[in-house]
Amino acid sequence: MADASGAVLIDNHLINDPVFTAIGANGRDPLPGLAFKLAGRIGEIVREAVLCAPNDLDHIFTNWLSDTERDAELYRQIRDLAQARDARFVPVWLTCQRIELTRRVALSDRQERNKLRDPATLIEALDRNATLPPPTDALLLDTTDTSPTESARRILTFAGQNSRLGQP
Repeated sequence: MADASGAVLIDNHLINDPVFTAIGANGRDPLPGLAFKLAGRIGEIVREAVLCAPNDLDHIFTNWLSDTERDAELYRQIRDLAQARDARFVPVWLTCQRIELTRRVALSDRQERNKLRDPATLIEALDRNATLPPPTDALLLDTTDTSPTESARRILTFAGQNSRLGQP
């Protein structure tokens, strides 16, 4: 999607991987709680850097947000960041059936970025943490049977109606 739109991708692994790499994360073993606290500090710096970006530069933020006050606050910070930049904010909530998520989590390409790769740990995390409910203005997109290319097309079409993203 970033390639198709020219936007900068700020995914959670851009922020998490420096910490995950330093602590020896392997995508299978549990991470120490401090890992996410440290990654949160990196996230603060990245969001501050986005404030310095040219106004015509769009950003795509991705993350799994659980239904916790911490993640609700992160969502608000990203929405506020768009407002501070005078940029349009286009929330997109992706869903996927569990059986497909467990198939995808074990794919080899996830190893490149210190991503979770253990299906049992994924199911445990999903059972422990409900997803943050989508805001009323979000695009809801079930990706279970949708290719990444088609998902990106749908998002860019929606965003093109709501922001600079997706416009020629």
